[in-house]
Amino acid sequence: MHPIEFKKKWKLTYPELSRILGYADFTVRSWGLEGKAKRNPHFVVYQLCALLDEKWINQGKVPGQRHLTSEF
Repeated sequence: MHPIEFKKKWKLTYPELSRILGYADFTVRSWGLEGKAKRNPHFVVYQLCALLDEKWINQGKVPGQRHLTSEF
């Protein structure tokens, strides 16, 4: 799952996504840009997003519903 897709599905902010994935805010934001500044995430980031998505669903969290950042 692409990290920006994950961000939208779980209604995360860029700072939250940055902290969850362990990447700098600028890097995370660059994954959603178009043009010269766009960066592509490493394959491991796609895997991490898919695993977190699966874990949160199994924990009963509802996609699209805001959760407290401390729960992550």
